[in-house]
Amino acid sequence: MKQVNVSVRSGFCLWTILCLAASIGLAKASTVFTVEGFDSRGSFKGQAEVTATNQGYQFVRVINYEDAVRVEDGRTLAWVWMGNAVATPGGGWTFSANLQRADFIRHRGPLNRTLADQAPTAISGSLVLDHGVLKGQFQGLDVATSETWSMPLESAAAPIFQASISQTPTHNALQGSTKNALFSLYASFQALPDVAPYAGLSLFKNPIHTAIRDTTDFDFYQQHPRSLRVINKVIDPISLQETLVRADAYKWSLSKKAAFFDQKTAEKGLDPASGLLFEWINHQGIGTASDDAALWTGAYALSQYYRYLVTHDETALTTIAKTATGLLKLLEITGDSRTFARSLRKAEGHPIAPWIAGTGEFSGLEWEQGGNNDMFKGIMLGLTVAQATLCDGTVSYGEICARIKRDMSQVVTQLSVAQGSSYNRLAALWLTAYSTGSALALSETKKEWNRQSNALLSGSNVTYNNGIADWSGSHLAVIQYLNFKLLSERYPLQGIDTGTAIKRGIENIYQSFARVPMGLWSVAFSALGTMPHTNAKDDALWRLREMPAPKTEVDIDQRINQDFVMSPFPSSPWKMDWSSQDRTQSLSAMPLFKGSAYRGYAWKENIFGYKANNIGGELPGGDYLIAYWLGRSLGVFKDSD
Repeated sequence: MKQVNVSVRSGFCLWTILCLAASIGLAKASTVFTVEGFDSRGSFKGQAEVTATNQGYQFVRVINYEDAVRVEDGRTLAWVWMGNAVATPGGGWTFSANLQRADFIRHRGPLNRTLADQAPTAISGSLVLDHGVLKGQFQGLDVATSETWSMPLESAAAPIFQASISQTPTHNALQGSTKNALFSLYASFQALPDVAPYAGLSLFKNPIHTAIRDTTDFDFYQQHPRSLRVINKVIDPISLQETLVRADAYKWSLSKKAAFFDQKTAEKGLDPASGLLFEWINHQGIGTASDDAALWTGAYALSQYYRYLVTHDETALTTIAKTATGLLKLLEITGDSRTFARSLRKAEGHPIAPWIAGTGEFSGLEWEQGGNNDMFKGIMLGLTVAQATLCDGTVSYGEICARIKRDMSQVVTQLSVAQGSSYNRLAALWLTAYSTGSALALSETKKEWNRQSNALLSGSNVTYNNGIADWSGSHLAVIQYLNFKLLSERYPLQGIDTGTAIKRGIENIYQSFARVPMGLWSVAFSALGTMPHTNAKDDALWRLREMPAPKTEVDIDQRINQDFVMSPFPSSPWKMDWSSQDRTQSLSAMPLFKGSAYRGYAWKENIFGYKANNIGGELPGGDYLIAYWLGRSLGVFKDSD
């Protein structure tokens, strides 16, 4: 930066660069000042930048409080303001800015955001020239500063602060006939009390569902992991928490975030009684059993398989053994080889349906009825992982391997969801052939592959249209493709090119979701289709960067933000149940730290969801780990990312 000439004569400009910009109509010229001052929190130092534009002067003020000012878990505090500036006679300036109140967290402790908080808090400042230094105050609700601006310098190439937010349409604009048909079909949905207030908005009437990427302050938190920088908001407990989740997403490298989740998930997220992933862990460390435990645990097991491939860390094998034991219990605990359990938990005594007390060797557990297609895919994936890691090679887990062999022999002949002709049947036959070496099972696997290969090749009916997808179903699909990929690699079907069908199927799904930031699917789109896709790799990278660690407690409702717009279309519209079930969704998909991260497993969630409530505890990180370690094994991510 270069020192700018100063004039203190009344009626003359203070900074030559700004006067020059105004006189010749430059679109942008800037001057940076050193800021010092204090307010009720303490002393601060920083910088301010005044920029001349064709619409007038704008200013950015970035200050850092002294180290004695600490917030949250002992982090230093910084604050950014952005607004307008007006030159005054004698070389002074007045400033105005609007600080946001309501953004995406609805409440924290006794503090609540309401729709009234959509109105921002106005602040104003007045600085006068005094012996070559600007002195004055800023004032507003909860704002009262006394400060000086000195040492004006010509700005460097990069501004002192810049927000970085992009918006990507996930589909084309709807044509008249299509839009009219959809609005007619969903007229009763649009009349619902939660939807109707948005019906008059232009964005609602002409909907394009967009994906928002907000990378603001990523570089800052990479360099200052023990700081919080509040951006153009009031400072209170809610805005600090909104800042905290961004910081806890962006302060990590991907590998260090994985190390955090690997440790925490193994220590706290995996139920020692059942071997399955918890849904949620409260502040006392007590976990809650998940209805989706079988599916999520299978995905978690696969993450540890890829982790082992990359790192050769044998703790990953120990974790796989624990998950395999839990998944086998799901098959065994019911006492009926035609059914299996959906989930398990430590016996609490006197269970109420759908929970049932285990008996015999399982008397310390209770099991949940309702094992279904979705959960079966998780079991098959997790047991395939166990077979590939624990039962192949030099490491021996004899009891687990014997149980896989025994249980799969029963699954393939007796378990209801593994009969008929389907992906479930194919997975059961293939794993049975793999674990038992049965020539008959292998022969039947090849026949079933021939029945299912065209559906796999075509993309398994996984589609995205105008903001609507079967989000949970799309996650099931990626689990199924990853399982068949693993089986193809570890137990190839001789004479059959299974790999090409899997690649083409993934590619066909990509064509439908090309502009949608999917997370786990984004990793697959990057490297597992018929060609790499750099945009998918970029989506994968940023989705994992957006995941906060830890995934701690929040109460999110994006409707409190004045920019929120509801989608005119329901989620899961084929269920036709929006009069009794909440099928609302946003028109915009936000970064994970603003919503979807705070569900038990992000990759099965609707990316246009706008609510999440996790007050009282934190979540395991199995969702982060499956995407990260898959990406590392494929070279999508580097250790340095």
